[in-house]
Amino acid sequence: MATTDNWRTALAYGDTDKVVIRGYDLGELVGNLGFAEAFLLLATGELPPAGHAKLLDAMFVSVLDHGIVPSSIVSRYLASSGNPLQVAVAGGVMTFGDTYGGACEQLARSLWRCGSEIQDGKRDQASAAQSIIQEFAGSGHKVPGFGHALHPHGDPRVDRLYAVADANGVTGRFSLLAKQVEQELESRKGRRLPMNQDGALAALGLDLGLDWRLARALAFVPRSAGLAVHAVEEMTREAGWRHVPDSKVKYDGPPLRPLKGTR
Repeated sequence: MATTDNWRTALAYGDTDKVVIRGYDLGELVGNLGFAEAFLLLATGELPPAGHAKLLDAMFVSVLDHGIVPSSIVSRYLASSGNPLQVAVAGGVMTFGDTYGGACEQLARSLWRCGSEIQDGKRDQASAAQSIIQEFAGSGHKVPGFGHALHPHGDPRVDRLYAVADANGVTGRFSLLAKQVEQELESRKGRRLPMNQDGALAALGLDLGLDWRLARALAFVPRSAGLAVHAVEEMTREAGWRHVPDSKVKYDGPPLRPLKGTR
């Protein structure tokens, strides 16, 4: 632990007449880079190949909005209570945990570990996939990023994102390893457990050169835009103070009882 008043960053700085991001004048970037390109520049330190930006843009679009789900419900509740827009969006983003929206980070960490061992010649792809499965099975957990209640035969978003990756030459060892995990899971369980969107975001994000710790951001960065629109729709179309009606709440505690005579 260190105490210091000094900060350091390799990301950006600003002075009286310019802002510089990773060595590039922000004024030059504006109008010449799209958001996905600028994100990759900020995250990796270098201007990305065009194909990388196209894939990341597709990944962002795939997560933009999924309708009335936990994150948008929370944003709408906060908006209906009279909170400002940024509070509603922040609340929705805070729902992205290990069981909703955040599974991509858990898988990305494991893919990174085993993918690095493949690159170093310590493992082949098959044994790396088995190691990932065993890692989660050993702690009594399902492998995150695989299986989807609404898409038991395959998540169409995954197929589309992999197609975009292939078309732009981004498919690499991490997305191939994720597919190997999918095959190994099917072999073990005797039925298909297809990769879901969390799995695709984890694998493709690593192939884009992103740190595994940014995997969850691949979900909540684009979803923040969707949550903002959900919050504004709640503000403009619905009455304030949304709440769950009594008819939808079941009380299963003790019946009404008197306090007198109990102590």
